[in-house]
Amino acid sequence: MSLTRRGFASAIGALGLACGRASPPAPPASHPFAGYDVVDLTHPLGPSSPYIHVRGATFPFRRAPIATIPERGVYANRWELTEHIGTHVDAPCHFDEKAPCLEKIPLAELFAEVVVIELAARARANPDAEVSAADLSAWRLAHGPFPARSVVLLSSGWGARWPSQSRFANADEAGIMRFPGFSRAAVEELAAAPGVLGIGTDTFSIDPGNDAHFEGHRVLARAGKWALECLANLDRLPAQGCHLFVGAPKVELASGAPARVVAWVPRSHRK
Repeated sequence: MSLTRRGFASAIGALGLACGRASPPAPPASHPFAGYDVVDLTHPLGPSSPYIHVRGATFPFRRAPIATIPERGVYANRWELTEHIGTHVDAPCHFDEKAPCLEKIPLAELFAEVVVIELAARARANPDAEVSAADLSAWRLAHGPFPARSVVLLSSGWGARWPSQSRFANADEAGIMRFPGFSRAAVEELAAAPGVLGIGTDTFSIDPGNDAHFEGHRVLARAGKWALECLANLDRLPAQGCHLFVGAPKVELASGAPARVVAWVPRSHRK
């Protein structure tokens, strides 16, 4: 079964219902989600969420009440956060001042067909493992060309380390983080591919943790493409055949933001 672009877009209205239940009942055959499972690719964001430490710049997510129901009859909080914390999207302007910021990304470009590059076994043996150009070629050999409007996701198994700051950052004695990412060659290929809208990973960064220069980010930003980081549940996605939506807030001049990222997985493609 395939989901048309119109059906894919109309499914957005049912996201809150589908994602809010641990085991939603099967929808009727006429429903846009019929034949699909909805998978939440988002970690909960809170004060204990891991984040990249940058002296004088980054800090944990902070939440404080500004109203309570006993006192004011309404419950509300004040948040203090950086743009790149938790499961989040990087806008191209994050690393290129001429590239569009978050509010300029067209809505249609936040829908994508999913390509999953599985790297978990290699990451267990080597935290510095990288998606190579050869890995991209191997995926195409096994599954065919990348879809016309695709996002390429690195599934390294790193999501199982959340929400431990120490295990997720995996810093060595010198303070260098050690986690998998995309190689420079792989990002160059994906940045140049017209059908690829963006890339993503279940780690802190699309660049390997030991890359202090963010080479992949710079290449991707120059191409005007977005990135997803700190994704959850990538082990629940098949190598191909599912759809993804990035629920990014429309904030002016944002270099990125926490996002609710969800995928539609055909039940025939369940892992």
